[in-house]
Amino acid sequence: MSGVREGSAFAGLGSEQLLRVIVEIGAGLDLDATLHRIIGAARELTSAQYGALAVRDHDGNLISFTHEGMDAETVRHIGHLPVGKGLLSLSLLDTPALRMDDLTTHPAAVGFPEHHPPMRAFLAVPITIRDTVFGNLYLTHVDPARVFSDSDEVAARALAFAAAVAIDNAQVFERERTSVKWMEASREITTALLSRTEPHRRPLQLIAERARALTDAEQAIVLVPEDADAPAGDVDTLVVSAAVGVLATDVLGQRVPVQGSTSGAVFRSGEPLITEKLRYPIQAFTGGGQRPAILMPLRAHDEVVGVIVVARGADQPPFNESYLDLVSDFATHAAIALVLASAREDARQLTILAERERIAHDLHDHVIQRLFAAGMDLQGTLARARSLEVADRLNRTLDDLQTIIEEIRTTIFELKSPAAAGGDFRHRIQRVVADLTGDRDLVTTVRLDGPMTAVGPGLADHAEAVTTEAVSNALRHSGASRLTVAISVADMFILDVIDNGCGIPADNARRSGLATMARRAEQLGGTCEITSPPEGGTRVHWIAPLLED
Repeated sequence: MSGVREGSAFAGLGSEQLLRVIVEIGAGLDLDATLHRIIGAARELTSAQYGALAVRDHDGNLISFTHEGMDAETVRHIGHLPVGKGLLSLSLLDTPALRMDDLTTHPAAVGFPEHHPPMRAFLAVPITIRDTVFGNLYLTHVDPARVFSDSDEVAARALAFAAAVAIDNAQVFERERTSVKWMEASREITTALLSRTEPHRRPLQLIAERARALTDAEQAIVLVPEDADAPAGDVDTLVVSAAVGVLATDVLGQRVPVQGSTSGAVFRSGEPLITEKLRYPIQAFTGGGQRPAILMPLRAHDEVVGVIVVARGADQPPFNESYLDLVSDFATHAAIALVLASAREDARQLTILAERERIAHDLHDHVIQRLFAAGMDLQGTLARARSLEVADRLNRTLDDLQTIIEEIRTTIFELKSPAAAGGDFRHRIQRVVADLTGDRDLVTTVRLDGPMTAVGPGLADHAEAVTTEAVSNALRHSGASRLTVAISVADMFILDVIDNGCGIPADNARRSGLATMARRAEQLGGTCEITSPPEGGTRVHWIAPLLED
């Protein structure tokens, strides 16, 4: 070998310097800080201008690349980090070190990307933990006159041995710390759902937010069956009920087929899945291509009630197997919390129904009877009235009393009607709109006029689906600040969803959803019209007859 070898830092410093840097690299338990200390120590011992540590997964794929020596401007111009090609692709498991005076002469060399500084002398040593290569430590010189000496190699190998211990300790600490974070998130979700300490946050949205934050992901979505009452084996479509991160607004409310989708496979199997090739069968995500993801079934009492999908960007490292247990426990706790929260909501609804029944009885047994008595007294007074003006007033008052009695009877009928009779339609519509718009900066108005108990179960299901589709479209595409959902029940059922957004786009990217709403109206013998009012925005006008089910 040519070049200067006697000028290495280690040759002049000896074992005391090596001992000091070995002690220093194990001074902390933060993994990222430990990696930087290792690189810094290696550069100090060998006087290398550049140093890097590449971490690999169980399959040998490069998952992280930590480097030192380049200024921020150079790093910015280079762009993306290495992906493990060329010399970085070589396995050092059976090699104590790889040292050369000119790395460009090695058969595996593939050159440097644009704006990358030139490098000549090269030294690489593996960092092995329990007979597995955790990663490789790379050191380079720029000056052609500088090469790595035998003592540099010895120092780097000794440092790699000590680094393995420090990294192992840091990994154990990192796993424990991560486990605590997941447990705290599970506890937070359970507390929030059961105590309703965050009533403005939808449960599934809260789960998606925590899952994304814990995995350093680009986006997280929660999918649930489109038909919540269907047996799991009969579910053919999942709906994105919660979304956070990149394109969250675009993906919310989208439908994903169970057959042929990664999410559907997890829903069917009930087993978590790590993949580097997740594709969203959703138009808003097709441009993103494949990306690493982890998918978790929401399982409670041996039943899958949904799927959490957490996806990283294409340039982020894939998930490793260590996530499976943590994520599975989190998903299980979240699913159980959802079921318990649902049971609590059911109990609350039963309490409300019982209270409504009591109020209805009180109105019938006390209020109406007293109004009847008052009316009879007025009729007796009317018979003795001598003034026409007084008689007219008494007649008008009697008519008003009769109107009040009829209104109270209507109220009693609605209060006492079981959910099956009207599908608890008023509550269903209010809940759908609240769920979809609860976390949006949007002024929302819901108006329901007429006897909602006249809406049969079949029409109620269609109307709820159309409301969901129309509101979801407005949230995804319109950029509206105001949204009105108005339902009128008289001779016909009339639903209007009106927003003040940008109107119907020229390319009409919502064609599929609009066609579905129109098809539902046609099935019932009704109509669906989507227009842009003169004042702007979009109006969905959906009409159907009040047919008996």
